[in-house]
Amino acid sequence: MNKAIFIRPTKAIAVPVALITLIAGCSSGSSSSASAGSSAAAATSAAAVTSGAAATSGAAATSGAAATSGTAATSAAATTGTAATAAASSSAAAPTGAPIVIGAIAGTTGAYGSTGQAVINGTQMAVDKVNATGGVLGRPLKLMWGNDAASATTSSLLFKKFASAGAVAMLGSPDTATTTVTLANSMKLPDLGAIDDGGPAIYPDGPAKPPAPWAWSNSLNTYAWGQIVGEYANKNCPAGLAVLHDPTFYGLGGLAGIQEAYKTPLKINAAISEDWSSGGTNSLDSEINAIKKSGATCVEVWLTPQDEAAFVNQAHSLGAKFTVLGNDETSADDTFAKLAGANADGVLSAELTAAYQPNATVQAFAAAYKTKFNVDTTPFAELSYDAVFMLAQAIKAGNSTSPTSIQTQLNKISNYDGLSGSLTFTPQQHVTINAAQLTLVKYDVASKSWKPAS
Repeated sequence: MNKAIFIRPTKAIAVPVALITLIAGCSSGSSSSASAGSSAAAATSAAAVTSGAAATSGAAATSGAAATSGTAATSAAATTGTAATAAASSSAAAPTGAPIVIGAIAGTTGAYGSTGQAVINGTQMAVDKVNATGGVLGRPLKLMWGNDAASATTSSLLFKKFASAGAVAMLGSPDTATTTVTLANSMKLPDLGAIDDGGPAIYPDGPAKPPAPWAWSNSLNTYAWGQIVGEYANKNCPAGLAVLHDPTFYGLGGLAGIQEAYKTPLKINAAISEDWSSGGTNSLDSEINAIKKSGATCVEVWLTPQDEAAFVNQAHSLGAKFTVLGNDETSADDTFAKLAGANADGVLSAELTAAYQPNATVQAFAAAYKTKFNVDTTPFAELSYDAVFMLAQAIKAGNSTSPTSIQTQLNKISNYDGLSGSLTFTPQQHVTINAAQLTLVKYDVASKSWKPAS
């Protein structure tokens, strides 16, 4: 889903200049997305439209936030096969064929605005790289993107707008996957990348059942994060576990993962409606008092970073002491930690091991991202970068941009060496992240960083 500044322990690992150049190499004409630090910011280019107008003609953006959309056919660099494939040659022939249009939908404003902005930023960097090394099948990629403002209505309008403009595939949405996956299946158009963190969005009938045939998520997987929480609770929460979650695919995916691993009945299982469009917070005093009464000492707060912070702050005011566990957004950047302040100390989360212990390639990407956008990278930027490269690989492998060919080839991608780890899709496996790829972490307020929860 979202965030802007990814806090990692500082490790002094030298980053080869060649790698930084390889990942950062964007020509002077390339698009530059706006800083993820501003929730209202939108990626812009000479060809991008980032007005306050609704994303499509006559489109009504809901919750007071107008959808922002843009198009960018940029010239910059990348190849397929791995995230840092060598051969970013400046002598690569410029793509000359008709552009291959891809659409991207993400909420760049609201509760998860920083995540949405990171998705667009990472996507744009990958498009730039692909185009700088000859494009795909000799054709440049053209990115069309829009801010759905966490609105299903706006998301639907954007999806149909991009499809009508000739998009061969969609990326997202982190916030409105119910809409994008439904449209992908009905229109038979591939949808991949940050799709509401996988989970029920991809497997509506559970992970053992067939996935949505036209959706592939290489995003942070709610089932996997829930499994980590459940396994922790089995060992460390003898007095029981309470769970507060949102009622969307996001929260329900986390809940399903928890209940798969944690076999003891939950002391509290409460769905909390949230305002994603504005990031407004809830009063959770009644839930906190109910948890205290239940006797549970561990609480999974699967809510927005704003509501997670509200929970720990309100619990502190009420004198309640819990072991608090978060979700994949909690440690993705500093949104939660800043809002929670001293009360963030000791909160548990999980991170992709590939991001928490970055190799030279990931560090090179992080350096290039910081240079380009003046904010730190996040897992959502990295996985979105990977998604573009996997899409390009599928198009090349099938020598075709037809949706059916892309679908066939995406299901054949095996051990793609991405920024977010080794990624594989099969006809049954339409998510790439599992619990074995995660590291349990705990927030240390003194160092303002997430450290291994040993």
